[in-house]
Amino acid sequence: MAKKTLIVSALFVLVLGVAAYRLLPGPATPDHGINSFLTGEMAKLSLPESIKPVSGHIIMREDGSPVALDEMKGKVLLVNLWAPWCAPCRAEMHELANLQRQLGDDQFEVVAVNVDRSSIGGARQTLKEWGVEGLALYAEPTMKIAFDLAEGKLPTSFIVDKAGDVRASYVGPLAWDKPEALALFSALKAGEI
Repeated sequence: MAKKTLIVSALFVLVLGVAAYRLLPGPATPDHGINSFLTGEMAKLSLPESIKPVSGHIIMREDGSPVALDEMKGKVLLVNLWAPWCAPCRAEMHELANLQRQLGDDQFEVVAVNVDRSSIGGARQTLKEWGVEGLALYAEPTMKIAFDLAEGKLPTSFIVDKAGDVRASYVGPLAWDKPEALALFSALKAGEI
């Protein structure tokens, strides 16, 4: 009889444990107000476990002057690391330029950074060959930014809010000019997320 009571008690505890497990919330997934915008192409984005500021890596502007990424806060940025020899990079350049044309202003900018040794001149020539117009030219010819932030994987993109915090990232080409991307960047511009 004692053995039967012990078995019944053990089963009761097991059932209570399973019930408690099912009632407890699952593992937390990062949201940071952005999840409702992760539809279509944007559903592929990776969210950081915690929001962190964009790096202070130095890039060059078209005129050769340096600027740190973290000094560009105050507007929403789509920071894209690319290179002329990167076929997947070519696949998304027209979409990046379309996004810049549609939303680019003093509140939003696509910051497409050429990480090839060819620097600004190479970026200019490559974008001309690819028929891409409308992007400001940026470069970081040492590739340090690509290895530090993207482990050398190109293209890699980072969505940065006005406060200078990285809200999402993606490795690989993406259709950045789709309606869901426009909605996401518009909400970031408006400060809704």
